[in-house]
Amino acid sequence: MARALGTRARFAVAYLLLGAAVGGGLGAFAVLLKRPGPKPPPPWSSWQPSSASRPSQVLEIADHIGQSYQQATGNQLAAVRVGSPRSSNVRAIGIPTKSPPKTLADFKLYDKNRSVIFILCGDGKRCSIGDGKPTPARGTALRREALELALYTLKYEDPVDNVLVFFPPDSAKAKLSLTLFFHRSDLKTPLGHPLRRTLPQAQPPESGQLSAKEKRNVDDLTASNIFRYIEIAPAPGYGSVLVVQPVA
Repeated sequence: MARALGTRARFAVAYLLLGAAVGGGLGAFAVLLKRPGPKPPPPWSSWQPSSASRPSQVLEIADHIGQSYQQATGNQLAAVRVGSPRSSNVRAIGIPTKSPPKTLADFKLYDKNRSVIFILCGDGKRCSIGDGKPTPARGTALRREALELALYTLKYEDPVDNVLVFFPPDSAKAKLSLTLFFHRSDLKTPLGHPLRRTLPQAQPPESGQLSAKEKRNVDDLTASNIFRYIEIAPAPGYGSVLVVQPVA
């Protein structure tokens, strides 16, 4: 009889321990359920295009960015146009790999269907900026604008992989010449974190008023992406190629 009671006691203790373990586990599970999950990452930008189609979204980006850049006079620095100069039949953006290029094989080609072309057009003749004179500070502001256009486009316009931005010419007598050309891989790092880490000033500053950090970021991300527009060249059996080459 004593042995039976001892066995029952041991079973009772075991059940009590098991119950305590289960209860503890349920309690911990309940705590985990009540504990808030990790915070979602911050949005890449406070604004993004809302149109349904890609062409409309690109126009939204052009308007949003263009209107935010102003001169000291309060006038818009440059309107942002979408599309290539002089021709709507461009098949690709081409960068020569040989000098001089003789055939289509002498170009690195970037499909127009995966590219967006912007033109920063001032209010003067031939898209020049009528107010003031060209200065390094204004050039930096234009490069910031071009960089911001590229970042928004590559972030929100899939499957776009390339962005080409034309700068206003220095004078009314000059033609469109200087550009910035970005491939998605060029901007992989800034596309991976919020925009304000790259361009901290939410309101684009006037020419000459970029912070030291922001100017350094703009310089670092654009210095090796400056290209000169050469021509729109016909390629028999292929189509027109918009030719740009790196500025030496």
